[in-house]
Amino acid sequence: MMLNTQDRKKLIGKISRATGIAQYALDKKMNDQQLVEAGNHLMTLKLIKSANDYNRYCQGQKTAEAKAKLKEFLSLQNSEIYKAGQWLVSCLSTNGQERKKNLLEKELVHKDDYNEATRDLSDTIKEQLKIADSQVQEAVNKIQILENINDNLRKQMQSVKDYIMKKHGSDEWNNIIKYFPKSNK
Repeated sequence: MMLNTQDRKKLIGKISRATGIAQYALDKKMNDQQLVEAGNHLMTLKLIKSANDYNRYCQGQKTAEAKAKLKEFLSLQNSEIYKAGQWLVSCLSTNGQERKKNLLEKELVHKDDYNEATRDLSDTIKEQLKIADSQVQEAVNKIQILENINDNLRKQMQSVKDYIMKKHGSDEWNNIIKYFPKSNK
């Protein structure tokens, strides 16, 4: 059976009011014969309308819930990747051993590499301490040698003074001493 355009629109309107289905959907998805058949059962369709409306309401709630979960999932602050990126930036802003330790805790540095670097650093520190001890000991030895030389020179100076004063007198010694640089003592 073929419906004219006006009759089709009227029938679609009645079915839409009875079912709650949009008119454009009925027009698009139902042919004339299906519309006439549905029109013959408008009372039955009205009976299921409230159940259909409740079904749509529940679907809307589920959709809203799903959208909220999706929004939360897509939220940058809740993103595990974002959190990891923030942690990495924070970690990389630290220095040396602290950075390596933080990266090792998250297993972002191979443990053997970390242990080798730590061992190398420890060996370097021990070597520097040995060198420093050696240099301190060498300086102590040089100071001892200089003190001995200084003591010998003082003894020699005293011997020269004693000799000059004994042989030539203290006036001669005072004339000679003018030519020596004055010490701060």
